[in-house]
Amino acid sequence: MARISANLIVAQAEAAGRAPPSDERTRALAEAVGLLVQAADEAAAGLSFEAEPADILTAMDETAAP
Repeated sequence: MARISANLIVAQAEAAGRAPPSDERTRALAEAVGLLVQAADEAAAGLSFEAEPADILTAMDETAAP
C-alpha cells in the first residue's frame, strides 16, 4: 500500500488551487485517506480485473439503459 503523507495532502491542495490545511488538519487528512486506501486495497485484494472486455462496444450496448 502506498503511504499517504502530509506532503502529498499539501501538494494536492496546492495543485487544486487551494491553500494548504493546517499542520494538524493535514496529518488528520493523511491518516484518514490512508485508512480509506488501505480498506479499498483489502476489499479489492481477491478481485481480478481486466483492462476491458474483448468486445467493449457490445458490453456497453448490453449494459446501457433502454
